[in-house]
Amino acid sequence: MDELVRQALAKWPNVPDCYGWLALDGRGQWRLGQERQTITNPSIGAFIARNYASDESGRWLFQNGPQRVFVDLDYTPWIWRTVPDKAAVALANHLGERFVAPTCAWIDEAGRILLKAQCGPIGALHDHDTEGVLDWIVESSGAPLAADALEDRLLNWVVPDLALCWPGAASPIRIDRLDSTEVESRFHFVAHPGECRS
Repeated sequence: MDELVRQALAKWPNVPDCYGWLALDGRGQWRLGQERQTITNPSIGAFIARNYASDESGRWLFQNGPQRVFVDLDYTPWIWRTVPDKAAVALANHLGERFVAPTCAWIDEAGRILLKAQCGPIGALHDHDTEGVLDWIVESSGAPLAADALEDRLLNWVVPDLALCWPGAASPIRIDRLDSTEVESRFHFVAHPGECRS
């Protein structure tokens, strides 16, 4: 959290919370207002990212000076991108933080890939990176999987015995099925906070 934000909190501790003003979309973009306009100013985006956190109830928020601005999530609290990292591939969340590789992986019924690093919340993989990551899916034994076999298994949501062979990871990462309706409760976050929730 920025030092100026800490000072503002100390000076004005009882500013009302704000709801419905800020959203995070499935591509890691901040969206503003009822029209959900994309925030394109890099300085504003970086300020939001530095002051983005969750409260004890699992509601994600942007601490805007003394005011807590709760964030509506299109899906998950983090959005992942793949980024080159020497001879491997790293993960970067929408805040710009890098991680060597995921530690857990899931696929939901729509074929969206969800990843978790050793620390941090669950995140959905950006759709632009999905095709490349699908190329790294193998049998849990490590044996390659034919492209048509993978497509058939994903279309029928048959994912047991699949693993993600992440470049640079020590061993394949097991992939599990996860229904999108269970993501919020399983990972203890609130996608759409509101004043009626505590």
